[in-house]
Amino acid sequence: MPMTETRVRINGINVAHPPLRLPQAEAARAIGALTLNPRRAAALARGTQIEQRAIALTAGEVLALGAAGARNDVYQRIAPGLAIDAARGVLGEADVSRMACLVTSSCTGYSVPSWGVDVAEAFRMPACTARLPITEAGCAGGVVALARAVDHLRTRPGASGLAVAVELCSLAFHPGGDDGNLTSTLIFGDGAGAALLQTGDGPGLEVVDTASRLVPDTKHALGFALTDQGLYPILTRDLPDLLGEPTREAVLELLYRNGITTRDIGAWLLHPGGARILKTLEDGFGLDRCQTHWSWDSMREFGNTSSAAIFDVMRRYFQDRRPGEYAVVAAFGPGLSIELMLVRAQ
Repeated sequence: MPMTETRVRINGINVAHPPLRLPQAEAARAIGALTLNPRRAAALARGTQIEQRAIALTAGEVLALGAAGARNDVYQRIAPGLAIDAARGVLGEADVSRMACLVTSSCTGYSVPSWGVDVAEAFRMPACTARLPITEAGCAGGVVALARAVDHLRTRPGASGLAVAVELCSLAFHPGGDDGNLTSTLIFGDGAGAALLQTGDGPGLEVVDTASRLVPDTKHALGFALTDQGLYPILTRDLPDLLGEPTREAVLELLYRNGITTRDIGAWLLHPGGARILKTLEDGFGLDRCQTHWSWDSMREFGNTSSAAIFDVMRRYFQDRRPGEYAVVAAFGPGLSIELMLVRAQ
């Protein structure tokens, strides 16, 4: 007999960030001095609409690291603690004996075994908890992790799952380079996010459906190059234009198969990949800022923390949610890939 699917909801969301805060004006001055182009750095910084970011090390400390191995050592030292801090905020008194899956996401460092093992052991999860580390989804990884946790729980009534993302984007900082590298340096920050998922009825955000879309012929637009000096960001300036129409098509298809339209969506929880991306999506869907402000607020305070960023956007909305309201969650990663969730507040 075919298995029946059960309802899955996000029951809690939490984030964690390193204690260091880097004001954007200070970042612009430092990068301007390094690139010998202070006016260009200042102009780009103003355009980001970011006020500050959290970083694991100072810019000087990152530059002193040099090679890839030293940078990755920092990742292995800091990432597990951030992941545990984020998870602790949602697990609370949860019954971890029911933890059926732990899905983790990160693209800014490398660790085998993954830091997911540290999370599982820190909270004494059952030895049979399924672990799925996602390492190459980039900024879309947070939504991918949530979607895969939902998939796992659909046929496991009474079970729980945990999705966690950690990114130390500052470790990819390099002086000089093209505008893409300079923009990345002024946009990305460090942080972690975690979400507890549970089956059955109750408060939270019910995950109604998920969707993925790969944009053809866009591999060049976003990603990392692995060099002897570490990960080097690849970011094309026409990224917003490449994402605009494909995102619209993917969202409309997701809504259509669930019998609703954009008029039924009360909140748009968009990955804060940059001011131009957010503005392009707002224009494409005809949105007011009141429908997207959680993304702008997150970006202003923490910048783009890659796969961890969507957890902060969703955390902000979680506190404001109105029962019965639909929300679209969207994130974008290398490929180019578009990852979507349709959720309903409970």
